[in-house]
Amino acid sequence: MNINKQILFALMMTTYLQVGQAAEWSLTSTLNPSATYDDNIFLTQNAQSSIHYAMSPTITGSRTVENSNVSLSLGYQIDRYTSLPSINDTENPFIRLNSFYTAERSQYGLSASYVEATSRSTALLETGDFATQSIYRTRAISPSYSYQLTERDSLSLNGSYSERLSSSTQFSDIETKSISAGWQRQFSERLSAGLTVAMYNYKSDGLTLLTDDDDYNVSTTFNYALSELWSISGAVGLRKLKGQRQSIITGITTNDTSSGTTLDFSAIKTDDINSYSITASRALIPTGRGDVNQNDSISAKWSHSISEQLTANLSGGYYQSTSAFDNNNTKRKNINISPSLRWQLERNLSLNVHYTYRKQTQDSGFSADSNAIGVTLNYNWDGIRISR
Repeated sequence: MNINKQILFALMMTTYLQVGQAAEWSLTSTLNPSATYDDNIFLTQNAQSSIHYAMSPTITGSRTVENSNVSLSLGYQIDRYTSLPSINDTENPFIRLNSFYTAERSQYGLSASYVEATSRSTALLETGDFATQSIYRTRAISPSYSYQLTERDSLSLNGSYSERLSSSTQFSDIETKSISAGWQRQFSERLSAGLTVAMYNYKSDGLTLLTDDDDYNVSTTFNYALSELWSISGAVGLRKLKGQRQSIITGITTNDTSSGTTLDFSAIKTDDINSYSITASRALIPTGRGDVNQNDSISAKWSHSISEQLTANLSGGYYQSTSAFDNNNTKRKNINISPSLRWQLERNLSLNVHYTYRKQTQDSGFSADSNAIGVTLNYNWDGIRISR
């Protein structure tokens, strides 16, 4: 059964479970056209400037009953560039299904998607290559299950499968599978914590290289409310990576192992006019080059309400990427800084003016930066809602 048939089957089964129950149907949509001028749009040493027009019209239909929900989103990501060859202009469709069903002590979930996107959309985390034009076609499905064991304890089981195909031989096709199991306990009104065990498998199929990597991970998780305004959450763990690489040209196979730590931390504070957040992470990410990266990042956001209609925002992030294996110690560093102003013109209409500074450096001596200024119009259509 292919992914598209699985999405249809999941939608039919979820709808079947809801038959006979009072339901609310809704149809909504969003539209967020933007125009941005960037003086080095591909973040290369030979800078090319361009205006980038983008729009992502999306329509979402959902059906909700007392103990379940199913929603389906359809849309296009449309990108146009001035002063650049037309090959850079793209129209990429996407479809996403999300559903859940809640029983007395259990909850079942299923999400599935088909997404087409440019390789530039993942370049920051994967390769750092914003110049190469390739279309990624990704199919994914993720079932989940949780069970309330006691008033304080819960168990969870999650799985996922994704397949990403590249339109260019410069990037590998990637298949990712994962399964994880977790336990969570509510120790107090403020503190919950638990343990998660996970296993991931990454396979890539490139023009000259085949890879097969297994990642084993165990981590502790926590959520703690410091006060009514402050909350922190995160996960800290250990991981071990076992990899196999086979050269298609020579037929030679090599094996590698790597061990390290994982981290996922966030802190949030909100008051009447301000919102602060900081996140830090360390994670493994398979790349379109047939490698597995260890990505370290830290980012921060601040939002200040100047008036009922006007909000100032400031965000920034630092990202460092290295190979997870010792045979490649080349580091890539990226810095992003973006202040913006947001006007709430109407209840469902807002205008955002933003500036973004980007810089990328590598141990090889490569260095490039860019400055971009743009405007985005966000429109959310309330749509149609019917109860029956």
